[in-house]
Amino acid sequence: MKQKILLFTVFLIIAATGILALFGEKVYSYFQSDTIFKDMDSGCDLHANSCEVIFDSGKSIKLDISKPIKTGENFTLNAYASGFHDSKLEVVIYGVDMNMGIFNYTLEKTTDGVYSGIGSLPMCMHGKMSWRVNIISKKDNIGASFTLELL
Repeated sequence: MKQKILLFTVFLIIAATGILALFGEKVYSYFQSDTIFKDMDSGCDLHANSCEVIFDSGKSIKLDISKPIKTGENFTLNAYASGFHDSKLEVVIYGVDMNMGIFNYTLEKTTDGVYSGIGSLPMCMHGKMSWRVNIISKKDNIGASFTLELL
């Protein structure tokens, strides 16, 4: 009987370890509070220069996208994050006025405070399209929200 209990306990530990290895981040997200977002200044244009979000804590994220920014072509996303210690930042891009899908990218830390990655967006057949670019720190549970207008 003790052997059956021991085998069952070992099986449960192995199963729990496997589940956490496969779904650990998803399970962790259920216990994490909602991400707090702060918007960029409305006058900033990512086509002309980089835009910055400064949080109440003094931390900041400045986003720079390689120019020219065109749909259907890859572009480089560079985030200059002051006060963050994440090994990577998450990027979620989605249409503001139209559902064109949700695009998830990862910005890898290249040097202290600099994160970089590649992204792209589809072409909208209706002309001008507004996109929301959210850069998220999972470690601090905050995100910077940028607006990108594309033709």
